[in-house]
Amino acid sequence: MLVNASAHPLMYGHHRRIEAFSLWVRRGQYPMIDEQDVEQLRTAARAKVVTEARNAKLLDAAFAIISHNSSHQRFGPLGEGPLPIDLRVLRDRFSEVQIDDARRRARALFQDAFQAGEDALAQRFSHPEIVDKLRQRHPGFSDKCYQDTVRQGCFLAR
Repeated sequence: MLVNASAHPLMYGHHRRIEAFSLWVRRGQYPMIDEQDVEQLRTAARAKVVTEARNAKLLDAAFAIISHNSSHQRFGPLGEGPLPIDLRVLRDRFSEVQIDDARRRARALFQDAFQAGEDALAQRFSHPEIVDKLRQRHPGFSDKCYQDTVRQGCFLAR
């Protein structure tokens, strides 16, 4: 019997990396998750974020890394939490001052995720209104970052 490991109650993945956790396990009704498989999934998810960050604009790169680190520390797969991705992977393209500013701004956007999710779930505002509020409060990010903030906020606020 094939069981989707991402449906296992102990396998909570990052909302943007859920495809990395769709590992099919052939072990019966209660699948055993091999540590080596989990480590491969972590490595793949981490590499994908690093590649995405290296090819993105600075604010989007910082947001992708901080979002990945925050979610995987809280909701990562079984076992010990993965090592966080250091924003210094961006040093080949940006200065330390630029990276520090982007880190601060991305964390501020990420901090508003819960409220954005709560507003969306309670239907206090329409989705475009929530995104516009985030855009006004935290200018300079891509639409994808604002969408991810609302999506992550909905997960946190549920």
